[in-house]
Amino acid sequence: MKLIPLLAIVFFLNNVRLYSQSVDPDNIRNSGVYYWGTGTGNNYQEAQRNALSALSESIQVEIKHNFESVVREVNGNLEEYVKSVVTTYSSAVLRDYETKVLNEKPGQHEVLVYIERSRLEDYYNTLKQTADDYIFHATRAEQDLRIADALRYYYWALLLTRGHPDNEKLRSTFGGQKEEAICPGIYDRINNILSSLNVTVTAFKTFTNPLRSEADLLFTYQNKRIQDLDYTYWIGDGFSGVISVNNGIGAATYEGEFSENLRSVRLLFEYQYKNKAELDRNITRMFDNIDMLPFFSKAEHNVPVITRQAEVLTSPLKRLQFETIGKGLPDFENCRNVILEVIDAVQNKNFGLVEKHFTPGGFAIFQQLIAAGNVTVLSEQMDTLQLIQAGDEMLIREVPMMFAYHNNRQKFVERVVFTFDKTQKINNITFALSDVAIGDIVNKPTGFGTLEEKYFLINFMENYKTAFALKRLDYIESIFADDALIIVGNVLKKAPDIENPWRDNEIIKYNTYTKQQYISNLAANFRRNEFINIRFEDNIVRKTENDDKIYGIQIAQHYFSSTYADKGYLFLMIDLSDTLRPMIYVRTWQPKKNPDGSIYGLEDFRL
Repeated sequence: MKLIPLLAIVFFLNNVRLYSQSVDPDNIRNSGVYYWGTGTGNNYQEAQRNALSALSESIQVEIKHNFESVVREVNGNLEEYVKSVVTTYSSAVLRDYETKVLNEKPGQHEVLVYIERSRLEDYYNTLKQTADDYIFHATRAEQDLRIADALRYYYWALLLTRGHPDNEKLRSTFGGQKEEAICPGIYDRINNILSSLNVTVTAFKTFTNPLRSEADLLFTYQNKRIQDLDYTYWIGDGFSGVISVNNGIGAATYEGEFSENLRSVRLLFEYQYKNKAELDRNITRMFDNIDMLPFFSKAEHNVPVITRQAEVLTSPLKRLQFETIGKGLPDFENCRNVILEVIDAVQNKNFGLVEKHFTPGGFAIFQQLIAAGNVTVLSEQMDTLQLIQAGDEMLIREVPMMFAYHNNRQKFVERVVFTFDKTQKINNITFALSDVAIGDIVNKPTGFGTLEEKYFLINFMENYKTAFALKRLDYIESIFADDALIIVGNVLKKAPDIENPWRDNEIIKYNTYTKQQYISNLAANFRRNEFINIRFEDNIVRKTENDDKIYGIQIAQHYFSSTYADKGYLFLMIDLSDTLRPMIYVRTWQPKKNPDGSIYGLEDFRL
């Protein structure tokens, strides 16, 4: 069990704010307005240290009984849990304590430290409001089948609620009509999600030379494919790196003798997301200071391997169907045959055989995105590909593939889109948007645009997303107008308060960049990272009211790279009047929403 040094981790004994000797100590002790503690010692530092310990203990004594039910859940030690909770308060609030020296005779120092009760009450209200926000986002994510986000938001809301003295009294509607207790409600919802997740092994293939096996997995929730989920799986001597599900598709790969005797796939679903906790300092404090974290046994699933055929009787590629979307599609039988050859080449790592089907630029993208990495085609998860006409080009969507990088244990599944030019050669490859994001655009009313125009917008967003994975600086530079407005919000640390070095010093500063400054910064970022992956969620797409093809896209963006990860909110103002040369007029990125819950949008800018 982790040992937590009471308050010493957050209180420096230097540069402390000393208050007027006119403050009445009896009023502080008896008014009921303050938490307080006194301490004595041979010198000022020792007396203050003891006073701070007494202040901490007074808070612990008062709130101790409020956490009995929380500790009962994990069969833990009440005193230890309350100490750890108060430690999280210390780093957030109690650094604003005030000090009064009662006696400073040599060898007989006595110090009184105190803080207004309202300061802690404000902090408790912040915990409750943040938990409410997380519950709101979790319920939306669950409805959208974004299970990774739903589990993360619910779990983080649970952490904040368990650290609130009124945890048994807090209530929420969870997006419905009837209020219920928050803690039991969150437990029920997390357990319901974990127990309702259904995983099936759609194919299990065994290979020799070298000996290995691959299990194709299908993830559903309430009989629908989930949009995202993170999991690891047992590989014999430990768990694998994290795998990110996309559109219900995942996989597990095994090497050596362990794969020969495999009877089930043992999965462990991620729900804590400690690696993303830096997005919320209160969550970080909970993870850093509290050992008795809620645990969910239902996060582990064992999925039986029913078939162990070395080869599937019917080749997945032979079963593959093609669905045409839109009218006036020419005969693209050749493109269908080409995509089958390309898929086969990726499966068998025979990349040179298909170079003839690419333009030079297209093959360069193919080599960088697929040939140079460890990519697996999840063929058993692919029954239908879509063919869509977009101007002189045709899109074939969406081939599921699992990507891995040498210096990163996390793998992710992406659905890959191939673009054919008018000569029927592949000139581009992109990662598809989520089904929710695509549906949000395609299902817009006809006034928003034709079906072809909607897919132009989808294709643009997919190009934008994939350009970061490919580090296509030339493409990114080409889609920004020369006079584009680029605003980037950065979380900064301002100079510490000399009188109180533990006061919150986090601020957000918005910087405006020229196109060339932005591209220069991006180039340096590309050089630093082996890989970059972007995932979008909660996209909102709007169009200006006039006849111009000006669109505004607001997106919650998850950014992952080999050196850095964050989440923020992206806004793009895009001109698609010339579909061959789309243009970004405005790009903003902010690490947090505005105080009113909004982010930058079309209404904030005028052309």
